[in-house]
Amino acid sequence: MSFSLNLSKNLEAIGKGATFEVYDIRSTAFTCSTPLIKAHKGETRCQHRLILVATATEGLLTGLETYEYVLVPPPDSDEKPQHIIYISKVDTSSSWKIYSGLTARVVQSYISSLPKFSRVFVFARAQPQYLFAKSAENKVKTVLNDRQLVSWWLSVLNKVSVRCQGWWSVPGIDDSNSALIEVGAKKRGWTPSEKVSWKYGLSYDQDAVAEQVILRFEDDTKARLLKTTANDPKMSVKDFWQILSFGEECGSGKITGFFELRLLDETLATDSNDTGHADFQTADFTAFWNKFMSLDFRSNEANASSTKLTRQYINDLFPSLQPIKINAKPANGTNIHANDDTSAAEKRPAVNMLSGGFIKRKKT
Repeated sequence: MSFSLNLSKNLEAIGKGATFEVYDIRSTAFTCSTPLIKAHKGETRCQHRLILVATATEGLLTGLETYEYVLVPPPDSDEKPQHIIYISKVDTSSSWKIYSGLTARVVQSYISSLPKFSRVFVFARAQPQYLFAKSAENKVKTVLNDRQLVSWWLSVLNKVSVRCQGWWSVPGIDDSNSALIEVGAKKRGWTPSEKVSWKYGLSYDQDAVAEQVILRFEDDTKARLLKTTANDPKMSVKDFWQILSFGEECGSGKITGFFELRLLDETLATDSNDTGHADFQTADFTAFWNKFMSLDFRSNEANASSTKLTRQYINDLFPSLQPIKINAKPANGTNIHANDDTSAAEKRPAVNMLSGGFIKRKKT
């Protein structure tokens, strides 16, 4: 099922009659100058994608940035192309109680529209803002701390609508039960869904050479650490992960999460379902991105002005792009909430003060 159909199905039950406008902006595919996986001998192609959701009344609500890679096999190989997806950023402009669960449903709709056997990766690292500049200054925006964010991603990915194998890991924590306790998911009664077969840990062979097999995504701590460990080209994945758990980004009391889904559902297409969608020149995509990143979302009033400018930039740079319009069903008296645990997270203060409480550190 295409992204637009998945999204229409998932959003029609929230918003109390609102009309959502979804801008799905995609660059043309380009060849990466360095391979995503060093051991891969073929070409690496990538498409940069930005999905923005708005309404006429509130303006921009939520956004999703991804990098969609295709590992093209060498000409003399019988291998099939590999689809690898990196969900780089997810963000909201403010806190919209009426649209509770919107961001989770956008993420789930996106994943459920990907080709069969796609591998989807997420690095959960708490920051006050990701896509909507200065939105951290908006006093009504709910900012999740690191434990809440890892728990949120675990909940969202656990409820995708397609069958898949999943891996998740919190650096520095040895086992699933300790990790669930540390991020608060155990207390909220988290249990694996029927769709996702979860394993705690990594999908990589622990004895494999880290430099050869670990994927190097944009703005990812693993790629940065690989550069600093280049003088040890035979370092194993196990040793690499141990160093990562004590590093600046994932150690020192910080809680981060790494997630991977491998889509296995028989209902999924073996290639993209959105082949008719327009792609835009990389230079135009970059120009839009830079303009969008310079906007101001520090308040709901600023959001309204920045949404107007965003629409203007889209019309100027992508005149053929029409938003996907989704009409939510009017409220019928049923209180429909998110499937993303955000309401539970909001009951605790969104601060970044951490304790080493339940962390079970790896033995050295």
